[in-house]
Amino acid sequence: MTNNISTLLKKYSVPALFFIIGLVVFIIGITNNQSGMFMISSILLFLAGGLSVVFSSGNLQNKMLYVFGALSGIAGITTIIISYISVNDTLTYEKNYKACKDLAKQNLQDIRYIQKEYKNKTGRYLSDWESFEDFIKNGTVPFVESQGIVPDRRINSKENKYLYTGNPPIDNNMTENEAYRLSKWIEGPNYMSDFYNFKRDTIQVSLMEHKFGGKSYKESRIKAGFHSFHPDSLKYIPFTAMSKEWNLQTVDSIKIGDNYFPAIKVSGEIPFANVKGKNGNREEMYFGSLTTNDTEGSWEVE
Repeated sequence: MTNNISTLLKKYSVPALFFIIGLVVFIIGITNNQSGMFMISSILLFLAGGLSVVFSSGNLQNKMLYVFGALSGIAGITTIIISYISVNDTLTYEKNYKACKDLAKQNLQDIRYIQKEYKNKTGRYLSDWESFEDFIKNGTVPFVESQGIVPDRRINSKENKYLYTGNPPIDNNMTENEAYRLSKWIEGPNYMSDFYNFKRDTIQVSLMEHKFGGKSYKESRIKAGFHSFHPDSLKYIPFTAMSKEWNLQTVDSIKIGDNYFPAIKVSGEIPFANVKGKNGNREEMYFGSLTTNDTEGSWEVE
């Protein structure tokens, strides 16, 4: 009796173990919504265990063994193909995730720059995309037009008297501000020699040309693999075929301490996540806050 039990254990223990493991893994796959690759692997493990049990019992003929072997080979090849497709899909997804997030970050940075320039001029933020696009195309920003260099010397006594009261000591070379003020002193003794061509004037220039028309900005977009800049596309979340816009929220005045500030938040969900399948393949990106005057971006606090 003991010998029979020992023989049965030796004969069926390993096949039965594979059969049970395959069954358990298959049940786990069904109840936990595992991937297709996981399910195929569990089914193959389950079938392999079952065939091992039948083969160990001696009830499996050689012809049937060849048939099952061929089917297993086909299943194995199919699994390899599916695995390749799955890996390739994952790599493509990760590539698209990076491209989408990089472009979203660039667009949010550009939106933030434009909004800050408008706030510097008006004391508030643009509250809708139509006005935002109009400001990009037609708005202006201050630009310091520079010509000439600061003389590499100290101011003399006459210049000191013109610039200051109280005759302060002359310890250092002339500063940018001193040179600018002396360039307005046409009657000054050194105007023709040192300041005639000196200019530091603030003029208004096109926002579009100043920020987005420059060589360095265009080259940076090319280097990053982005398309050329189009002001009408900034409001759209990348990789959504221009079907979803960033959520633009502004508040004209919030109290922080004893002072009042405007506030802004631009947010949205890109159609990818850092791990495929996470959060329904979505990831929130934003900058700003409606409760503080902070304009920090989500990518800057990761």
